[in-house]
Amino acid sequence: MKKTIACFIFSLFAIPAFSQLNAEQIAVRKVFFDFLGFYKKNEAKFNSFRLYKGTGKENGPPYKVHWKEAEKYFTYLRSSVPYVGEAYIKAEREHFKYADSCFKANPEDEIAAGFDFDRWAGGQESIKYTYKWYTSSKNKFRVTITGNTAVLKIGAELWNGATEKDRTWSMVPFIKEKSKWKMADNIYPADDGN
Repeated sequence: MKKTIACFIFSLFAIPAFSQLNAEQIAVRKVFFDFLGFYKKNEAKFNSFRLYKGTGKENGPPYKVHWKEAEKYFTYLRSSVPYVGEAYIKAEREHFKYADSCFKANPEDEIAAGFDFDRWAGGQESIKYTYKWYTSSKNKFRVTITGNTAVLKIGAELWNGATEKDRTWSMVPFIKEKSKWKMADNIYPADDGN
């Protein structure tokens, strides 16, 4: 009987422990939090790169990606941003190619698609706001690791009586480069927390 009670008590305490992140998952989440802190301190530098330009009147449409400036940005990432690596740069290059194709397909668009939001923190708000949003202790964090890749999913805190099904999720992909977790892309909305 004592063994049964002891096993029951152990299982009650063990269940919450299994729902927590393990050390490797915490390391992945920490890379993202550290990136956000770095970005918060260096927002002006990130925004100093003129990654696209307008060729029309007053720098307006039609737009095109400014590839020489993009290469300077990639050099900055390699030399100064330890939270990203080559996979991140490759993803950024693909985003820029896609944006450039959109600019060519719709030269009259007034908005520079792909550059009309904060690329690095994934929102319309300043990093001061999004930092608090993503790092809130009321968020849910899920990290799935598969070999040398991982995905961090962030379930935003619930507001004003919202239920779990109302929770919005964002995701950040990671890759292990030279034995260190690095962001493989920026944060984007996820369909759900699964």
